[in-house]
Amino acid sequence: MKKQWGEPVGNHGNSGAVEFYGGDLAGIESKLDYLQELGITTLYLNPIFTSYSNHKYDTVDYYSIDPKFGTNQQFAELADNLHQRGMKVVLDAVLNHTSVSHPWFDVLEESNGAYTSADSPYRDYYFFNGDSKQYVGWKGIDTLPVLNFHNEEVRDHIYRSEDSVIKHWLKPPYNIDGWRFDVIHMLGEGEGAANNAHYVRAFRESMKSVNPDSYMLGEHFFEATQWLQGDQEDGAMNYYGFAHPLRALLAGKDIAFDPIDIDCHEFLSWLQEASAKVPWSNQLSQLNQLDSHDTERFLTTLTGNENRLAIALQLLMTYVGTPCLYYGVEVGLEGTHDPDNRRCFPWERVETSPWLPYCKQLISLRKASKALQRGSFVPLHVDEFSLVFARQLDDEVVISGFNLGTDAVQLSLPVWKLGLESAIFECALTGSTSDSLDGVLDVTIAAEGSLLLTR
Repeated sequence: MKKQWGEPVGNHGNSGAVEFYGGDLAGIESKLDYLQELGITTLYLNPIFTSYSNHKYDTVDYYSIDPKFGTNQQFAELADNLHQRGMKVVLDAVLNHTSVSHPWFDVLEESNGAYTSADSPYRDYYFFNGDSKQYVGWKGIDTLPVLNFHNEEVRDHIYRSEDSVIKHWLKPPYNIDGWRFDVIHMLGEGEGAANNAHYVRAFRESMKSVNPDSYMLGEHFFEATQWLQGDQEDGAMNYYGFAHPLRALLAGKDIAFDPIDIDCHEFLSWLQEASAKVPWSNQLSQLNQLDSHDTERFLTTLTGNENRLAIALQLLMTYVGTPCLYYGVEVGLEGTHDPDNRRCFPWERVETSPWLPYCKQLISLRKASKALQRGSFVPLHVDEFSLVFARQLDDEVVISGFNLGTDAVQLSLPVWKLGLESAIFECALTGSTSDSLDGVLDVTIAAEGSLLLTR
């Protein structure tokens, strides 16, 4: 179903999964100047391989770009253009399951797929109940049959052979820079994801054999420490260690978006608990987001509270990890849960949105600051309503903080913890300066406001 750009998104129960608005690779190519001026260094694309849905998490062909988006040659040219600009591209790998229309499965029984015959050479690619047509679908969804990684040929197709899916797109002419693995914790031998760690390690070895610097990102909504010990994923989509606690603090909503009430003490404890068992190099590679294609948009979650969105964006750009903007946050795009969170980008807002210059300013600071990219995390103050921390690397210090109270707060920050006695700090957003004395920096943070200082 073709719809006009900007029309409302239908729900999945009706036509939502088959609505198309005309977005394609050529459209991305035409907006690279915009993205580069915003300060973006990497594009993470949701699935772009051939599929009959608009979300493309039901792959029909792992080796072809969906015709609605363009051609393989167009993608190769886009990737080359990105690399010439010093930018990178990460693709979404949906390897736990396929579409029922994938030739291996062949639900329409047009060839000799697994669904067609118990004697099909592809039968063991999936999990069937004996000779019947009953099979395992991801989360019980019958349009998403789960792949069986116990099968040697599945392993060859997905990660082991030289032209496996994982290696194919990392090689010329595409040279992608990384993979984001969908529901990676569920992948393995059977519904219980048996030997999951073995396959995640194998995926890593496959990737790194082609490009040692490629980025391996896993999707995890919950605690992911076991995948982040250096031998499996480089980083996870950091819902558990960033998005969930941030939503709980600023919006009063828990993982299921039910009411929750935490203060800044509990927020800091959550951050520290989530990162404590993760090696530093993996912490730096965690993908931090406010929202995504799977969650309500953060401004909507905040019921439009722009002061708190400003705080959230500052935290996104100053906390440990790799910040990622879901398209549209930089112009204040709203949206409830999937699929309403996947609205068309409102290009008319680019000239007027106050969020765009704010995001540009924060991104510019992030890109210029080695302390924000790799520096240590040092809490300087926490109480019920406010939190201030520093990021420090060598002589560079960035202090980031916020106040959620209804009144301004005056704080004395122990910058002596950073090895500083007398120092001059500059506000990163206004250019005003403050001096510390005898290892203490006195600051004032406005009600529902933030603090961002550099040295």
